[in-house]
Amino acid sequence: MFLGAVIFAVVWCLIALLLRHYPETMAGYNTMPKAKREKIDIQKLGRFISNAMFVGVPSVMLAPLMPNEKLYALLLCWIPCGMLVVAGIYVNIRKEKFEKQ
Repeated sequence: MFLGAVIFAVVWCLIALLLRHYPETMAGYNTMPKAKREKIDIQKLGRFISNAMFVGVPSVMLAPLMPNEKLYALLLCWIPCGMLVVAGIYVNIRKEKFEKQ
């Protein structure tokens, strides 16, 4: 169980680092019209999503210590993915924060 959690955490961190350094790889960005892409501060958005992903990593590392499988699944999958959902909702509500000045 611990090895699986470590592998998941490493892959999750690598994806977060990829988004931080190459934010244009974010889903949907390249399919946007060019006019919309020019309005978005993609570096700022990439850092924000990357940070939201890093917040979920400690729960992944704590997952193997849980006594039952429901808590294990909660910490391993649902909390990190939930952080991304919350970040996505925040980005959609506060769009002006990620627009270029």
